[in-house]
Amino acid sequence: MNYVKHPRYGNKPIPSGESYSEEDILSAHWSYSSLKIFKETAIKADISKQNYGLYPRKIYIDIEETCNICKRAFIFFAKEQMFWFEQLGFYVDAHCNQCPDCRRHLRNIKSLQKRYQLLVETENRTTKQNKELKQIAMELFQLGYIKDEKLLRIDTGSKQDA
Repeated sequence: MNYVKHPRYGNKPIPSGESYSEEDILSAHWSYSSLKIFKETAIKADISKQNYGLYPRKIYIDIEETCNICKRAFIFFAKEQMFWFEQLGFYVDAHCNQCPDCRRHLRNIKSLQKRYQLLVETENRTTKQNKELKQIAMELFQLGYIKDEKLLRIDTGSKQDA
């Protein structure tokens, strides 16, 4: 299988060197029995660092997923899960729904939207800021996030220069 490449973990399951029985792995979290998992990738979890309601994840394991945006297959890596659930504090039943490429794309769009909003709210924009605003507006329009073409008519001339 050809998986979407993760910038940190690659695109192949990462064997852990740890040994767990199939029964241990499947009982480590309620969802594992219904997922495509790679048993050789299992790593022990620290449940004291997890945010869970009833069932912690006792073991993390590489899981094959399908992106809900681009429909390509990717791996939700055990090491990535450990970071999500033990460092970032995500709820252990959270599921990775987008591949790394689509997640990066969504983060970039959010960043553009924030910058757009900041520039729109800026009074007395400089020529440089107006040009940036127009460029961001055009990009968001082309991506379908701005629907009204009137919002693209931004005066790029200004009395201030920076």
